[in-house]
Amino acid sequence: MMTEQIQVNHYTVSFGKKMILKDVSFALPTDQLTVVLGENGAGKTTLIKALIQAALTGEKAETIQVHANKLAYVPQFRDLGDDYPLSIKAFVGLGVRDKGLPWLNQEEKARVSDALNRLDLSELADLPLAKASGGQKQRAYIAQALAKKPDLLILDEPSSALDSLHTAELVAQIRKAQQDWKIGVLWISHDTSWVKKSADSYLWLHDKTITTGPAIELPDGASSKHSEEVKHVL
Repeated sequence: MMTEQIQVNHYTVSFGKKMILKDVSFALPTDQLTVVLGENGAGKTTLIKALIQAALTGEKAETIQVHANKLAYVPQFRDLGDDYPLSIKAFVGLGVRDKGLPWLNQEEKARVSDALNRLDLSELADLPLAKASGGQKQRAYIAQALAKKPDLLILDEPSSALDSLHTAELVAQIRKAQQDWKIGVLWISHDTSWVKKSADSYLWLHDKTITTGPAIELPDGASSKHSEEVKHVL
């Protein structure tokens, strides 16, 4: 029986006189891949920040509750600089050093190896992250998040710079990890081309409200076509 990992009850948020979300309520069960959709300014980032805050503080607020012992978040934009010294493998390893120790035990090394393998980075493990392509860096960021073995993984536009082929590959990789580990995944996206086939459910932010349901029932109004002009960075 599925339990609810995220519960939002009568949540309202505004900035100044501008209402962003008004009295929204929804619940998401554990062990699902949910796609968060909406135009720019619809409140996606605001909602995700509120969910992250609730997960990190562990507070049982009346409006937002997140049941996750370990959260991993991959932001849309991240630039560590051209002189970042660590290899991809060492960078991913940072995701498992919960106690700040300067070495990894066998179990932690296995988690790093598994994360690299899941994102097709094993052969690039010793490549300096600074010399990796944009797509390789993005996969390294996600691999680091997976190495944490989170209960809840939040991805902010992870495929925004990928073409349809590489988007499909990334979706398959994340989907497999989600199903293998039975974790919750929130995937913020503007591209809906894969949602009905590969996601479990959707959250559509529009008109200051939120519509949710099974991915296969995604409304036409929430759909968008992935741009063919997107830059291929892999």
